[in-house]
Amino acid sequence: MKDVAIVSYCRTGIAKAQRGALNQTHGIPLAAHVMKEAVARAKIEAGEIEDVVLGCGLPEGATGHNVARNAALHAGFGVGVPGITVNRYCGSGLSAASFVANAIARGEIACGLAGGVESISLVQFNLNFNGFFYEPLQQVMPAVWWTMNQTADFVAEKYKISRNDLDEYVVMSQGRVAAANAKGVYAQEIVPITTKTKVTDRASGESKIVDVTLDHDEGPRPDTTLEKLASLKPVYDGGTTTAGNASQLSDGAAAVVMMDADLAAQRGLPILGYWRGYALGSVHPEEMSIAITPAIQRLMKQNAVNAADVDLWELHEAYAVTTLYNQRQLNTPWERTNVNGGAIALGHPYGMSGIRYLGSTLMELGRRNAKRAIIGVCTAGGMATAALLER
Repeated sequence: MKDVAIVSYCRTGIAKAQRGALNQTHGIPLAAHVMKEAVARAKIEAGEIEDVVLGCGLPEGATGHNVARNAALHAGFGVGVPGITVNRYCGSGLSAASFVANAIARGEIACGLAGGVESISLVQFNLNFNGFFYEPLQQVMPAVWWTMNQTADFVAEKYKISRNDLDEYVVMSQGRVAAANAKGVYAQEIVPITTKTKVTDRASGESKIVDVTLDHDEGPRPDTTLEKLASLKPVYDGGTTTAGNASQLSDGAAAVVMMDADLAAQRGLPILGYWRGYALGSVHPEEMSIAITPAIQRLMKQNAVNAADVDLWELHEAYAVTTLYNQRQLNTPWERTNVNGGAIALGHPYGMSGIRYLGSTLMELGRRNAKRAIIGVCTAGGMATAALLER
């Protein structure tokens, strides 16, 4: 089996769904934008990409019709570069990377692009629900169709994670994002995108389309305090999930170029790190948040890695309860866990997030001159994806 290197990474800024800069940007140009930049940062020709695998949580409408292939065509990669769109909801991006990594490791391809894209603005609020529910399964396992807010409340109640615990974590995460932004950490990975956006005047209700350049993440709230969070009403009466301790609905895209490590080294390409392993976890659908723990435990066992060997942990912030539950179960030290904050502040375009974690974590390993990292991303349906990275 061949070693797999990641030779480039980039992403858009993450925009607020509906109200943000990307609320009119179709999935094809959104994905194509980061794909072109990832190829440029890798210092290769687009024609060297042998497959494009794009993760997307909601692959329909503006992100449907095999957005991976169409984005590759729009990016100018040429008709000879194929593409496939994969869906594992929030785990779609990391799954896309595993597809490319496996193909390289087996010698099927030498170079591929993995990415993730989500336009929640254009898709989630216009979903096709024809046949969406299947009554025989729904009667037996209704949680398959629960909202993620419901699963978050269920996990918090079952595992005795209090509202105050959740909100305290959010204050820490928002603070870490603010500190990272002050150091220019996220600016290093963002490629600005100029597009058109719809702006609506709150007073008159009138809307207009204007030009905009997105070069930052729109979601962070550096002025977040425990008092402000405590004042927010829960989504469901008696629950603990609020708009403050859940990840934000967002639009965005990200991409990495992956290559046979020997070939990348021979050509002197900018190797960010290496893909070392991948594992899945699966639990009852109503406990979606907790699947990260078995996925990471399986990953560590498969790769003979001990917790002491891990320099950085990235535990998905689908909700504050997600991070808190898995951090407690895995006993990861906070000084090495989600060190630059996460999706509660930045936002969570479903298909994009796994790729963002992959690229951001490798860049942070480089800044720290550290060696090994583990990523865990939970996903709808009671699943999770996990990856082992090295430098």
